[in-house]
Amino acid sequence: MLKKILPVLDWIKRHKYLSVTVVFLLIIVVIDDNNMFKHIRNQAVISELEDEIATMKRDSAEIVKRQNRLDYRGDVDAIEELAREKYDMHKDNEDVFVIE
Repeated sequence: MLKKILPVLDWIKRHKYLSVTVVFLLIIVVIDDNNMFKHIRNQAVISELEDEIATMKRDSAEIVKRQNRLDYRGDVDAIEELAREKYDMHKDNEDVFVIE
């Protein structure tokens, strides 16, 4: 067993800097709590969350625009549109067809 270990130890002695560099990279890339695999996965999650934030900002802007139409002008057409879309309301003289 000692005969197998001695050549490895001799190689490590001759290549000190390379050995330390390999051990350091091994720790950084694989063993550490903040290893490269977790870093890559976290970057993917961050990208997904940024996309979700952009979508929510777009939706929020649309909601604010619609709310302004309803609040400030009291726009009857906007109120009717909201009632039709959200609450499935219709006028008495209208026929509504639902296509699925």
